[in-house]
Amino acid sequence: MAFIDNLAFSLFAISFAGFLLLYTISSMYLIYKKKKNATFSDTLRSSSVPLGLLGIYMFLMGIWGQFTWPLPGSYNILFYDPLIAFGIILLGYAVSVVYKSKLEYIGALGFFVGLMVIIYGIEGYGIGLTSEPAALLALYFLYGLAGVFSYPVSLIADKLPGLHKNPWKGWHTILVIFWLLLLLGSILSFGIAAIAIPTHLVSAP
Repeated sequence: MAFIDNLAFSLFAISFAGFLLLYTISSMYLIYKKKKNATFSDTLRSSSVPLGLLGIYMFLMGIWGQFTWPLPGSYNILFYDPLIAFGIILLGYAVSVVYKSKLEYIGALGFFVGLMVIIYGIEGYGIGLTSEPAALLALYFLYGLAGVFSYPVSLIADKLPGLHKNPWKGWHTILVIFWLLLLLGSILSFGIAAIAIPTHLVSAP
């Protein structure tokens, strides 16, 4: 099977999703700070469109990769398994918003996917996959931990309008940690994709 060079764009798509999630969370927090009886339906509904589209792309590309096995050996498992999982999370988020469901359950799924991604990163690093195993480990750890923290963040998002009445300072810390993990992971994903472009353009299949 010939190598199909979709890795750079897929990494860009992952970073775009991370940045959009950061933008959504920041927008919700600013609305919360301005209004005590804030509602976030417009923000969530607006973000569900681009994130849902990215989720569809990731899911389809992941399934395609699983069927066609275009990458060398176990790289297909290392890359496409988490890509499918990330696509499912984004699609689940979009569907939850459309049906006005609690985000708690998609957050719980994100928690387990995050653990899975961390395991993949550790194993990929342990057997020395990719030319930059440290970058691989960092990328999978950052996104994996962001997935783990997505569960408490989803609970906060569900309860955020009412937190004025029952403030708990710890939720600020959780949001900051999640925000930083997602920011660093998205920057790293974007950077790896940008660095890969020149090489991939020069040596296209």
